[in-house]
Amino acid sequence: MDSGTIVEIVGAIAGLLYVYLEIVQKSSMWIVGGISALIYITVFLDSGLYAAGFLQVCFLLMSIYGWILWRKSGDDSDSDKVKRLGRKKMLFSILATTLLYVIVTFSLINYSSDPMPFVDSLIAVLSLLATYWVTGKHAENWIVWIINNSIAIYLYASQGLYPTVLLYTVYLIAALIGYRHWRKLA
Repeated sequence: MDSGTIVEIVGAIAGLLYVYLEIVQKSSMWIVGGISALIYITVFLDSGLYAAGFLQVCFLLMSIYGWILWRKSGDDSDSDKVKRLGRKKMLFSILATTLLYVIVTFSLINYSSDPMPFVDSLIAVLSLLATYWVTGKHAENWIVWIINNSIAIYLYASQGLYPTVLLYTVYLIAALIGYRHWRKLA
């Protein structure tokens, strides 16, 4: 086993811990998510998946934002603070995500050697959308994760990132569990 695979496995383990902490709504998830993001920045950039690598930079920044937001509001327990997403926020988020998708896809096609720019871009922007909704404790984030993780499994398998495929398979199962759990709390 080469060092790149070992690094990828460590990142996958941190990612699994992150999603568990997310389901049970522990603010420490943001620290673990930041560690996972740091690891996956190198994994994805080494694989030529530039949008996925950039996404990890965004995850790192969102981890800092989420940590501050959740700690500030004292939301570190399995509580009834999960909120439904309002129509206005949903519409704005979807429009912004669509625009970002066009920009990222254009950039990948014209300025990178990304092997699958359309899919890589879609995963990146859907992940940002879902993470943004997580910071606001909106149960609908899990629906986006279910769709996103299904697409990510395909992309990472096509690139031979098998520990990451396993991670995203577990993410998919966890997203189904998380949606059910958070929906009860909403």
